[in-house]
Amino acid sequence: MQGYKKLIAGGLLLLMFGAVLARTATTPPGGERVYDMKWLNINRWLCPFHNDGRYAYDPTRGSGEAGGSWPQPYKNMYIFGAGLWFGSLKTRDDGGVDTLVSFGYNPNAGNSEMSPFAARHVAEGAGNPDDRMYVFPSDWPPPADRWDDVDTSLVPQDAFSLQDMWCVYSDVGEDNHIAPGYPQGIEVYQTIYAWNYPANQDIFFIVYKVRNVGDDTLRNCYMGALMDPDIGEHADDMLGLLLNDSVAGVGWVRDVGFAGDYNNMEVLNPRGQWEEGTPGVVAYKFLESPRLDPTKPVGPDNRLGMTSFKMFTIEIDPVTDPAQYLTMAGYDYRTGVFSPYDSIDLAPADKRFIQSSGPFNLGPDQVEELIVATIAAPYGAWGQSWEARKFPYNDSLVHLARLANTAQFIYDQGWLLPGPPPTPNVTLVPGDNTVRIVWDDLAEKTPDTYYERVAGDTSSPGYDPKYLKYDFQGYVIYKSKDGANWGILAQYDKADSILFEYPPGGDSALPESLWIKATDTGVRYSVVDDEVVNGFSYYYCVTAYDWNYITTEWDTTRTPPVPVAWDTLILRSGIIANWSTIPRWNPVNYRGPETFVRTELGDTVNPGLKLTPNVVIPYEVEDKPYRLRFLAPEYLANNRTRYRYLVDDPADGALVVDTTAFSYTVGASFQQSVPVFNGQEMDLTLRVNTPPRSFDTAYVLTGSYPQERVRAAASVPQQALWALRGSDYRIEWTMMEGTNRMTARVFDETHGGLEVPYAPFSTMGDGPRHANGWAFVDRVVRNPSDTLKTSAGYIYICGGVVALNWDDQAGRADTLGAMIANIGAGDEWMVYGNKTGGTAPMHNVYELTARPGYEQVDSTYKLNVKVVPNPYIVFDEWERSSDNRMLKFTNLPHNCVIRVFTTSGDLVQTLHHSGDGTRPHQYGGTQDWDLLNSQYQLIAAGIYIFHVESDVGEFTGKFAVIH
Repeated sequence: MQGYKKLIAGGLLLLMFGAVLARTATTPPGGERVYDMKWLNINRWLCPFHNDGRYAYDPTRGSGEAGGSWPQPYKNMYIFGAGLWFGSLKTRDDGGVDTLVSFGYNPNAGNSEMSPFAARHVAEGAGNPDDRMYVFPSDWPPPADRWDDVDTSLVPQDAFSLQDMWCVYSDVGEDNHIAPGYPQGIEVYQTIYAWNYPANQDIFFIVYKVRNVGDDTLRNCYMGALMDPDIGEHADDMLGLLLNDSVAGVGWVRDVGFAGDYNNMEVLNPRGQWEEGTPGVVAYKFLESPRLDPTKPVGPDNRLGMTSFKMFTIEIDPVTDPAQYLTMAGYDYRTGVFSPYDSIDLAPADKRFIQSSGPFNLGPDQVEELIVATIAAPYGAWGQSWEARKFPYNDSLVHLARLANTAQFIYDQGWLLPGPPPTPNVTLVPGDNTVRIVWDDLAEKTPDTYYERVAGDTSSPGYDPKYLKYDFQGYVIYKSKDGANWGILAQYDKADSILFEYPPGGDSALPESLWIKATDTGVRYSVVDDEVVNGFSYYYCVTAYDWNYITTEWDTTRTPPVPVAWDTLILRSGIIANWSTIPRWNPVNYRGPETFVRTELGDTVNPGLKLTPNVVIPYEVEDKPYRLRFLAPEYLANNRTRYRYLVDDPADGALVVDTTAFSYTVGASFQQSVPVFNGQEMDLTLRVNTPPRSFDTAYVLTGSYPQERVRAAASVPQQALWALRGSDYRIEWTMMEGTNRMTARVFDETHGGLEVPYAPFSTMGDGPRHANGWAFVDRVVRNPSDTLKTSAGYIYICGGVVALNWDDQAGRADTLGAMIANIGAGDEWMVYGNKTGGTAPMHNVYELTARPGYEQVDSTYKLNVKVVPNPYIVFDEWERSSDNRMLKFTNLPHNCVIRVFTTSGDLVQTLHHSGDGTRPHQYGGTQDWDLLNSQYQLIAAGIYIFHVESDVGEFTGKFAVIH
């Protein structure tokens, strides 16, 4: 093989003499195809991906800049651009052979030779919106029928990570190639995976699947993942390789190429390459390569592996197809020397590297893949030299090495690993020195992906009956002033008696202030942060954590095996800086929404449930009724109930909040919120104590049965506390259809005459499970029956009993005996519940209405507009630099016009204020001004007059500017 490689190298060098050594970027053909760019932003990476094979390159900044930044929210650039290279030896019609390379990113020019469509769609002409970047969950899955000519595994319909991204591109667009290069006839099906768990929030994965769409075999192919790293300023980067090295504290690490900063010092610069912080490293971890034998599946013994790692600088970029091919094949294209693994870097410069695999043949319709993980990690201290960080023993690479092995583990698991609930969707509502953080219940209603694909599948080797499908446990809300340094603002834990303290992700090195503390507080969906100052930015993240079990030991003597030991698994979703806002002054003429609750069905004398509506997203409140309905209770224990409720639209019954359940123990205090709907969060506060008796009185309404014989029992069956309602009931005596046997129908009059079903309640065995109903029972509350017999002593109804034949003299309930003859069909009795302990909410119905907020314009206000700061001296605290000057007009009406004048009356600037921005009420009663006049010039120091004009009043004031 070594001799063969030298022969190829010599031949290719002959082709290169006289070749063009540099080329300019080619502009994508405007208007012909859809060129799309979407951002990966689910974890600490912020990186754009293009549907023509490029990623990290950001064409929206100037003439094109680095776009791969880490860690969010800092705009610290690590990758200028990157993409796939694919090369082959292609036979011409005349029998000759051309050396071709098609690239997804060219570090010499920033362009791509790929076109954002599959080969079969090349003749479509105008762009099709289906040829775009697809992103989970908002735009997923890709339409399979558009690519129905390929293997279904190439067009994913399921998502594996928290932000899957997918596109297909090809090299068949001839205009994208630089002559004498031309298309090889390949399609690339590209998938991105990213998670934000603490262990993998600095990684994203790229899966390249290349398909030969031509009729001929492409021979001696190479695939490579190229990166043009720029750690801040581009000219002082260094490269390194962990080919098969041991890193202290981690162990052996393979196939990791990385780039770092020469002196580990970067500062804010005009190109926006760095914001702040100590530089780290960016790396590729090589995970998968083409197969040795294409007739067999990928496996440890059937992969080529990483066959080369090549470094080069901008001055020696391989710009021709032969030079690029030689580089991937492991050669120095300038000398023809075969040196596949470049591991020594001597001087800082603008660097690139490529990790490749080959050679292999790619037959018609054959697919081969290359998979890499892109990783960022800390690397050394501020100002520490490259050599001091790297040697001895690669100690400073411990973070990178640990992440690289984590990436390998995730891939080895087939992208399937236990994970936390998904991060909720968050809404931030700024106020006057307050921010309200609001989130949804996505984490609670999303089944665990690992359960659905592995642990819950009885045919899977990973089947685990202890693993829960729904394992949500609570929320942790984090706050940061800079998006990088976080503290806990609040925690809300599911009220289910599961109590624990745990380091997130099992990292005991975290300070206790960042630990998860499950304390049964009850789940909420908003919190107000009032420790903020108007005008400053604040970041927030709502994470969700779970509580699950993984079997560690099985009894294999049984079929199927049975778990005999298991560990608790607690995972928390990652902290990401995707949500920020600026608190501001409120508009003076805005009137907030009002909410109202009315009990349609249920007790209003002493209800155990208190409902408190809170407006949390004012602009979402509509003048529309909703209905909160509690369903039938479910048994958990004799004194423990599972309550279920939902919110629907009374007009058509459409669900607004799907059925939600919580557990409650009689006598306890419970708090929980209903997921946000119509801009409001409904707080539920429940306390139901055991009353001295279940029923106060029982009356004979109609019929000849002696009143004195009917008596409510003076106690409460402890086995039925979970079903005790506190309702009033009507008993209607009737004959069983087609028989001469007497029975009863029981109606809950507190709940609109809802019929109570028969249930075989008894104080023994599993009788307590049937407490939510009625039954005839004997004098010791056993032997339930739906038929009235002479042996009956009581009628049992939902947690209480009524004596059928009370003996005043003996002070006890007797069996019914001969008194049965006095009960006739059509007779009615009434039983009144004792409500002193608070009535239970089961079957309650509430009407929820609201009046939206509005801008009041029917009266004139005495405005008191302020300018902050006043005087303005050089710059104020909320500015990041003196080049970004800002003062604020506050206490404004929702809509107004602000005019700024010099003291001599010259108009300086006119500002049109609206409280709305990209979302309603974003700016409220605050208007920013950058101190530029109408000619975009910085105003001079001095005194200025401002006038505010609005429909609700006017105001004139003054402020000073001091440079």
